[in-house]
Amino acid sequence: MKHYKITNLKTNAVYFLTEEQKKKFFRINSFYDSKTKTDNYKIQDVEYIKKQKLYKKLENILFTSAAVCIMTALYLGLCELLAFIDRITLTLK
Repeated sequence: MKHYKITNLKTNAVYFLTEEQKKKFFRINSFYDSKTKTDNYKIQDVEYIKKQKLYKKLENILFTSAAVCIMTALYLGLCELLAFIDRITLTLK
């Protein structure tokens, strides 16, 4: 059974409902306001929200590890450059 997060856009009230409860909820409450021509509620699948949180965490981990790899490569390249300059100045003397 699917679970939904339903947010009232006017009052910012949040409801967590199952599929059956959602059907009963929208029999009573209107999803669309014809006067202002806007939606009254925002519906999100809870599984989708959980997946998005997981993807965001994975994205942060990948970004951090990529940044560490790049910084390590730059640091090692700088060390090699300094060692090369040191060797050149030693042979010139």
